Amino acid sequence: MLKNKYITINVRLLKIAVFIIAAFSLVSCVNNYTTAYLQTRSNLPQYPKGEYTSYVLQPNDEVSLRVLSIKDNVNALFASNGANNSAGGTNSYRIYADSTVDFPFMSHLKIGGLTIEAARQVVEKHIQKLDPNAKVMLALSNDYFYVLGEAGHGRYAIYKDKLNIFEALALSGDVTQNGNRANIRIIRQTAKGVVIKNFDIRSRSIVDSPFYYVYPNDIIYVSTAPTSFFQVNSFSSFIGIITTSVSFLLLVLNIKR
Repeated sequence: MLKNKYITINVRLLKIAVFIIAAFSLVSCVNNYTTAYLQTRSNLPQYPKGEYTSYVLQPNDEVSLRVLSIKDNVNALFASNGANNSAGGTNSYRIYADSTVDFPFMSHLKIGGLTIEAARQVVEKHIQKLDPNAKVMLALSNDYFYVLGEAGHGRYAIYKDKLNIFEALALSGDVTQNGNRANIRIIRQTAKGVVIKNFDIRSRSIVDSPFYYVYPNDIIYVSTAPTSFFQVNSFSSFIGIITTSVSFLLLVLNIKR
């Protein structure tokens, strides 16, 4: 009688344990709700639209300069004077803490706080004092963003204007299944200091929002999801967890008998 009662209790405990494990595993399963992009579910954050603004030059940025002139002496002035040489006949110059830069025969020219195009016009205006027909090509040399965490790691070139967050993550290999898509962080240096932007990349409203575009020097950080330790990536993994758990419980119950 006692033996039958013991078996009944063990069976009940086993059923409860299997139910708890199954429920927890199902909650931890990887599914479209946790990984899919561009979702329209109402319980996801809704972000306002935001206009794209051009990148503004900051201290420690480097700009590459190329001068095009029919006058050989003008071209020679900007061949390599005081610059970091790069391929294609361009030279790089660092912007100082006071937002100025030193070009050949143009010292302390203030271009920090300007867009690339506005800075190009300022430089071209000064160079046209030497040759009214001269043209200037100005570009950002450190045109990169960085990725850390559960989306790979490395430095990647911003190869076009208006590079968006999806294109940036595609370059790094996308967010892993363990990545927390609900809390993507972008660490951005601005003229007012460092800004950390947090957002849920699964929401459809991320498109054209203030979080959508990636800027030079951005650091994209993807943390590990809180449930990643218990995460079930497939149905076969789920069956494996249940089978292993039941086997372990039966072994414990048999030892107690």
